[in-house]
Amino acid sequence: MVDESHVMLVFRDGWVHHKEEPSAPGWRKGHESRTNDSIETYGKPLDIDAATRPGAYRIHMPDGTSAAPVRVHRRTKVSGTAWGWPDPELTYEHVLFLELPQPMRQGSSYRLTISPATNTDKTEYRMTFDVFRHRSEAVHTSLIGYRPDDPAKSGDLYLWRGDGGMRDYTLFTGRKVWLVNAENGTRHDVGRVGFWKKSAIDFQRWNLTASDVWTADFDSFKTPGRYRLAVEGVGSSAEFVIGREAYQEAFKTSTLGFYFMRIGEPAEGIIPTPRQPRYIPNVDPPGFRVYMTTMSPWHPDWRSLGGDPWDNKDWSKYKLPGEPTNPKAIGGHSDALDWDRHLGHISIIWDMVLPYIITNGRGGDDDLGIRESGNGIPDVIDEARNEVDFWLNLRDDKGGYATGINNPTEEKAVAYQGAAHPYMAWANAANAAILADALRIAKKPDLAARYVAAALEAWKVGEAAGAAGLDAKFSIGNGATSGRDLKQIAAASLYNVTGERRYADEVFRLSVLQDPEAPVEKVGDWNQTYGIALTLANRRFGWRTVVQPEKVAGMLAAIQKQALADHVVPSEARPSRRATADAFAWFQSIQEVQKAVIAHAFMPASPQRDRFLKALLREADWGLGRNPRNEVQMTGLGSRHVDYIYTSGRNDGFPGVHPGHTPYMNSEPWGTGFMADPKYYASRGYPEWEKWPQGEAIWRAPYCFSNNEFTPQQSMRGKHLLLAYLNTR
Repeated sequence: MVDESHVMLVFRDGWVHHKEEPSAPGWRKGHESRTNDSIETYGKPLDIDAATRPGAYRIHMPDGTSAAPVRVHRRTKVSGTAWGWPDPELTYEHVLFLELPQPMRQGSSYRLTISPATNTDKTEYRMTFDVFRHRSEAVHTSLIGYRPDDPAKSGDLYLWRGDGGMRDYTLFTGRKVWLVNAENGTRHDVGRVGFWKKSAIDFQRWNLTASDVWTADFDSFKTPGRYRLAVEGVGSSAEFVIGREAYQEAFKTSTLGFYFMRIGEPAEGIIPTPRQPRYIPNVDPPGFRVYMTTMSPWHPDWRSLGGDPWDNKDWSKYKLPGEPTNPKAIGGHSDALDWDRHLGHISIIWDMVLPYIITNGRGGDDDLGIRESGNGIPDVIDEARNEVDFWLNLRDDKGGYATGINNPTEEKAVAYQGAAHPYMAWANAANAAILADALRIAKKPDLAARYVAAALEAWKVGEAAGAAGLDAKFSIGNGATSGRDLKQIAAASLYNVTGERRYADEVFRLSVLQDPEAPVEKVGDWNQTYGIALTLANRRFGWRTVVQPEKVAGMLAAIQKQALADHVVPSEARPSRRATADAFAWFQSIQEVQKAVIAHAFMPASPQRDRFLKALLREADWGLGRNPRNEVQMTGLGSRHVDYIYTSGRNDGFPGVHPGHTPYMNSEPWGTGFMADPKYYASRGYPEWEKWPQGEAIWRAPYCFSNNEFTPQQSMRGKHLLLAYLNTR
C-alpha cells in the first residue's frame, strides 16, 4: 500500500542468481569469471496488456462491496543480468500502481483479487490499511539513522508512478507525522506534512526525483530508540535508529570498502576474502614482475595509448634501459575493478585521515574489521598508511617518485610502473606528512617520526626539481590539485608535527588567498582545501603557536564563503536537499562536501553553524536511503542497499559482493553494448528513461562498468570523509 488511494504491485518474471560456492567455475576469479550466472524464471512473463487494464483487479471493501481501480499505472525496469555475449539474458521487474475509486480507511481490511490473465502466481491478497505498520515507498528517510542532537532529521514524501507521473500530495499538506517506536508501538506526534519544492533539475543536469517533494521532518525529536516514520493517510518508512551510534556502522562499512580495494592482501584471515591474486612481485602470482618505464601522464605518447591509458596492459616499448624491475611495488588501492594504481588515488589518504585530525583524534576505532584491527592504531590510519607506503615504495633507479602501476597483462605475469615525475615528490611529501600528523595525534611518536623523515626526503627531491613539480597539476579524484597545493599540505602537517616556523611560513607563501577574491578551490586549477584545514586545526587545538593569525582567520572566512555557496545554499534550494558540489555531478552518487565539513568543524556555535550541519546531514541521509529507491547507495549496509554492481567479492564462497562500495549511478554511454552503455538497460524499461527520476539510475547489472562501477577517489572518498566526520561529532 502506497497511500490511502494507491496500492502498489510488484511482479518479477525471474531472477538472476550469482553462485558463490567454492565448487563454482571461476572460483576466486572475481569479475573475470562470467560462467556461473543462472536465471530462474517464474512461469510465464507478465501479460502487460492484461495487467494494465483496471478490469483485471477488484478491491473488496469492508462493507462487502467491490470495485475496479479507476486507473493502472506502470513502470518496468531491468532487474538482473546474466552473462552472455553480445546480449546477456535479462530479467524484469514490473511495478503497477492501482489508483483506487475511494480512499482506504485507517485500520480497515481489504481484499484484492487479480485476474489470472495477467499470468500472476498470486490472485488474491488481503491487507489492512494501517499507516503505523505498513511500509510505503512514498516515505523516504535514512535507513540507518540519526543522532539525537542532529538539527536535521529529514523525511521526504513523494512518489513517481511511471506512466502515471508524480503522485500529487498537495491535499496531504498539514497531515500528521508520527514516529512509531518499532519495539513497543508507542507513537510520538512530531509534526505535519509541508511542501518543499517543485520537481526540477536538482544538481547540474539531473532531476533526481521527477516529482514535487513534500517534507515530513522530525528535527526536534531526540529520544533514542528504533523507529518508523509514519505519515497520516500514507504509511511508514523502513526502520531506523535514533542514537549516539547512528553513523558508526556506516563509517565502519565505508572503511571496509577501502580495505577491500587493497591489492596484496592474503586470502586467509578476513571474511569475505580480499581480492586475489595479490600481485606481489616474485610471490603471487609466481614470477610476477613490475618493470620500470618512461611512460606517465606527462609522456608525449600518453594519449595515444587509447581509452584510459592505465588500462593499457602493454607498455613494454617504454621499459627503461636494462629492464629494471621494482620488487617493492606492493599494496595500494586499485582503480575501480581494475588492478592499476595511479596518482589520482592519493586524495583518498587525505580524506581518510582528515576527520581524525580536524577533531583531534575522534573516530579512532581500532576494531572495524580490517587486517590491522586491534594493533593499537586507528584503522583509518592503517588504511591510509597502506596507500602511503605503496607510493613511497614506487621509486625509480634515480630516486624519483613514480606515477603508478598499470593493469597487469592477461597472463598475470607482468605490470609496468609509470615514470617518476617531480609532482610525485610533492605528492609523497604531502602523503607522508599528513599521515605523520595523524600518528602524532594517535600518540605514536616513533611511527610519526618515520613518516616525517619520508616526507622530508620527498621534499628534498621536489625542491631539487624546481618549478617542474610545483607548476604541474593533475586531477586527484575530482578536480585538479597543483604541486603547490601538495607542498602546502606537507608544510601544514610538518608544522603541526615539528613546530618549525619555516613550514608555517611556507603555508602562507603558497596560499592562493593572497588574492582576497580567490576561492579555496578553483576546479581544474588548484585545491587548497586540505592545507587550510590542517592549519585551522592547529589554531583550534593549539598544537603549535599560531603564525599570522589574521591570515588564518582569512582562511576560515574563505572556506566558509565557498562552502556556503557550493554546498549550503544549493541544499536549501534543491528538491533533494542535497549539498554535494555541482562541479562534480557527472556521477550522481558522488558526495563531495569537504569544504562544508571543514567550515563547520571550525565555526563557533551559532545558527549559521547549524545551517552548515543541516546541509551535511541531508547530504549524508540521501546516500543512506532518503532517495527515490529507498536504499543505501553503498554495498553491504542497511536493510536495503545496492548489490551485484560491477565490483569485487564474487566467486569467493561468501554471498554477495564486497561491502562499502558506492556505484557511479551514471546513465550516460561510454561506448556501446551492455557493458559500456547504461542506456542498453534504460531503453528496455518503461516509460522512456528521460521521464524517470534520475535517482533511479542503477541496474542490477554486474557487467555494466559505466553504470555501476566506482573508484575510491571519485565515488568513495568524499562519502567516507562525510560519514567519518558525522560519526566523530
